[in-house]
This record gives sequence, structure tokens and C-alpha cells, in this order.
Amino acid sequence: MKAYNIDNFAALIGIDWADKKHDICEHPNHTDKYHYSIIKCKPEALYEWAMSLKNRYPNQQIAVACELKKGPLIYALAKYNHISLFTINPSTVAKYRK
Repeated sequence: MKAYNIDNFAALIGIDWADKKHDICEHPNHTDKYHYSIIKCKPEALYEWAMSLKNRYPNQQIAVACELKKGPLIYALAKYNHISLFTINPSTVAKYRK
């Protein structure tokens, strides 16, 4: 397994997946700011969001964490070279919330 360093990424993003919308928390590296957004659960909205990341962080990798190992969201995001996907086990997230 490849080891990653936080400095390898222009931004760290967490996605809370749902069937009607996706809640997104974006944290640009080396800042204290967070950007929260919501995108619709439609392929076009996901494409526009992914391409906006590429435009905002040209020639840089973006880390995206999601509480899924497979499914439409993961398959859709896997095709973008500028996005590195990190899947998180749902039970790990549940334990963290407690």
C-alpha cells in the first residue's frame, strides 16, 4: 500500500453521500478555511464539481474521502486523474462519531 503525505494534495475533501444530494466539505491545504457545498446526485452535477476542482487546483492532486467502498459515486469519481479516492469503513466513522 502506498503511503501518502498530506502535502501531496492541494485540498482534502470529505463527501457525505446520499441518494438525493451529496454534502461536501473542502479544506484547501495550508489554510484554516473550509468550504461547504452541496451537489445534486446527478452525473452532470458530479462532473461539473469534479471539473471545477481541476480548474481551481490545476496540475494538483485532490484527496477525496468517502464512506463507501463501491457504488455509483465511487465509480464516477474513479475516472478522474486529479482525484485520489480514500474509502472509509462505515463502522470506523460510526465509532469516531461516538
